[in-house]
Amino acid sequence: MSDLKWQSLVVLKRSRLECTRDINILKSNLGGQEERLKWIDKYIWDATPKQMTLDEIERILGHKVILK
Repeated sequence: MSDLKWQSLVVLKRSRLECTRDINILKSNLGGQEERLKWIDKYIWDATPKQMTLDEIERILGHKVILK
């Protein structure tokens, strides 16, 4: 980084474009990984057994439940 001060304007502009492109790629990858993490957490939550009352089950289903 210390050599930046001595680079020509053309080289600095090219370096800036490359750096901006790399940052945008990293942001895109980060966004994709954050979305993947949300889905992983959702599937972990869905697969985890939960202790529920009959009232909670009926509220989720939207109708009464009769156990046999």
